[in-house]
Formats: sequence, C-alpha cells, structure tokens
Amino acid sequence: MRDPVAEQLPPPITSSRWGARTKRIIVLGVLIFLAFFVWNVRGVLPLLIIASLLSYLLWPLVNFIERRVLFVLPFKARSLAVLLTFITVFTGIGLVFVLIAPIIIGQVNEVSDNFPEFVASAEQEVEAILSRPIMFAGSPVLIDGEPVIPLDYFEGVFNGGGGGGFDLENFDILQVFGTFAGSLGTPVFSVLGGAVNFALNAAFTLLIMFYLMKDGDRFNAQFINIIPPSYQGDARRLRYELGKVWNAYLRGQLILSLTVGFAVYVSALVLGLPNAPILGLISGLLEFIPNIGPGIAIIPAVLTALFSTSSTFPFLSGLSFALVVMVVWIGIQNLESIFLVPRVMGGSLDLHPVVVIISVIAGASVAGALGVILAAPFTASARVFGQYLYGKVFDIEPFPQLPRRRSQVSSRLVGFLVQSYPIRLLRSNEENPAANPVHQITEDTQS
Repeated sequence: MRDPVAEQLPPPITSSRWGARTKRIIVLGVLIFLAFFVWNVRGVLPLLIIASLLSYLLWPLVNFIERRVLFVLPFKARSLAVLLTFITVFTGIGLVFVLIAPIIIGQVNEVSDNFPEFVASAEQEVEAILSRPIMFAGSPVLIDGEPVIPLDYFEGVFNGGGGGGFDLENFDILQVFGTFAGSLGTPVFSVLGGAVNFALNAAFTLLIMFYLMKDGDRFNAQFINIIPPSYQGDARRLRYELGKVWNAYLRGQLILSLTVGFAVYVSALVLGLPNAPILGLISGLLEFIPNIGPGIAIIPAVLTALFSTSSTFPFLSGLSFALVVMVVWIGIQNLESIFLVPRVMGGSLDLHPVVVIISVIAGASVAGALGVILAAPFTASARVFGQYLYGKVFDIEPFPQLPRRRSQVSSRLVGFLVQSYPIRLLRSNEENPAANPVHQITEDTQS
C-alpha cells in the first residue's frame, strides 16, 4: 500500500561512514582538482583579486550609507546602499577627472612639445662634458703625449675605428623613439577587440564587487561554518590577523600615496621645477611599489632639473639644481619613513627591505604590475600563516596576546574599524566571547 507521506520524503543515505583512509584520499583528490582548476582559470584571478580589494576598501562607505542614510527605510536596504556607493564613487572619479585631467593633459602636451629641445640640450650638455680632457691634480691626463678626451675615445669605440659602426654624430634619438613607437602600433580590429575585452572585464569586476559588498557577512559566516568546529576559533583568529595586514596596507598606501604626491607637487612648485603636476602624480603612483618605487620617482625629477633652470631661484640650474632636487626628494622620503609609515602602517607588515625587494621581483614575474603592488601584503599574509603553523608544530602560542587597555582615541579607532570591516567583525553567535581577542577590544571600547 502506498504511503503518501513516505513518498514526499527525500531518499535516505544508506552508505556507511567513511574511514580515515577514504577521507584522506577524497580530500587529496579535491585539493588536486582545485589546484588544476585554479591553474587553468588563473587569467581570471587578477580580476577577482581587484574586485575583492576594491570591495574591502568600499565596505565602510556601504556601511555608512546603510546605517546613516538609509536607516529610515522600513526594510534592509543593503543592495540600495551598494548601488548608492557605486554612484558616489563614480561621481567622485568623474569630478576628479574633469578637474585634474585638463591639467595633466596640458602637462603631457607641454612635455611632448619640449621633448626635442630637451633632447637637443641634453646632447649638447653631454657632448660638452665629454669634450673636456680628463683632469688629475689640476693637469690633464696624457697618453702618448696627448690629453685623454672621452668624446674621442667613445667615437672611436662606436665607429669601430672608422669602420661602418655606430655614427655618434648622425645619431638621432627622436628617430629611434619614433621607430619604436611605430612598432607598437596595432590594427584597428585589435584595438576594438581590446576595448570590448576591457568592457567585459570591467562589467565582471563590478558584478563581483556588488555581491561581495552585499553578502560579505554571509560569505564570512559560511566560510567559518564549513571548517571543523575545533578549528573555527583558529580560523577567526587568522582572519583577524590577515585583516590587520590588509587594512594597514590598503588604507596606509592610499594615505602615503596622496601625502607624498602632494608633498612632491608642492616641493616642485616651490623649487620652480617644470611639470610639477606630473612629477607629483608619478611619485604618488610609484608609492604603491614598496621600497623600490620611491627611489625610481627621484630619477625623472633629477633628470628634469639637470637640463632646466629654476623659475623661482634663477641661480639654480643644471647640476646644482639636480643636486638640490635630489636632496629635497630624499628628505621627503626620509620624513615619510620616519614619521608617516610607523603611524599609518603600524607593525602589521614589518617586513625587512630585502624581503620586500625579493617579493616585488617574484610578484612581477608571477602577476606583472598587480604582483608588484600586492607583493608586500601577500608576503605579510604568508608570514601570518607561517607563524600559525610554526606555533602549532612546536606547541607554542602562535600570536602574542593583545593588550587589555587602550587609550580613548585608539579605542574609538579600533571600534570604528571593527564595525567597518567585516573581516574584523566576529559575531557573538559564532564563537566563545571569552576566547575572542576582538571581543576583548570591543569590550574595552564600550567601557
């Protein structure tokens, strides 16, 4: 006889529990499959990383709009808050582009117009320097009774002793640059294909950002729930430590980039250095390359000063102007390292410069420009995992205990970050409050 109630129930699971060996084989197979899958779709990973980082940066703005602007609505307006965040950000970018783009375009046009004169002046300066005999102790250095003139020596080397070698006098650097630029030309269809590909990638990134900002709390909770209960506390602590690293890096790099770019721009204006907006923009952008970028930013400023005269201090020109610019730029970087970096970055990264340089080189070889920018936080994240594994292997505390008491200002700051960034927000129904360091912080903040 048919049982209607039994027919509505799902079929039961009849297999026995897996043994330890079967579990290890299945887990190993899943890991191999995931590694194979990630390797084959690695071209999409940069977009996912960019979408995740942008979502993390915009999370406080979404929370602010939801809690302070849309709180009057009778329903949960998270999706609307995300849409308003997109509108706000794109409006801000549009205003900045409208205000700054004409200045940057004008500077670029000025540089391109003055480039032939700059190259000609540079060639004359170099030729004048190389035409002088080498002096030692106030007397010219003689070889076979003749003074040593570097220009004659280099012409002999490049021309191969008068053979059909490199002709220094007829060398035209503009022609070389023109030939190189022409080799970079692409057909029209390739340009259109690149534009379509860029539009698709941008739409994909925005879509991922929308869902990450909308359901970020749910993703965090689900990620914790799939971990075995005995390791959920460890996962929350790792998430907290990684949140400190990425929060310090992303927030700190934006602050440092804006501060250094503005300082370089003001310094260039005071010194009378040409193309101050471009130099400030270059310094701000290169600030995202740790340790190496600030050093590279000195080169265009020194070269510009070497072949120009100060508009505010006419007695500075050529080599003296370049030395002054180098001293000022190095001073800005040292002030940044001494006063700004410890206060903005804190000790979350705390990587030796050698480690940073090696990680930047490795990141460039793996992921290009994105790898260069994110090399430092990824290395710091790897250190967090390594510290945890080291503590578990040798049965020691992986992470130091957090201080119980904080000043009123730091308590408010930590409370704001805990409420703003989901990776640092640990809900009470997910953990034991007594064992949660973030609970201790929020408890101190409330007190």
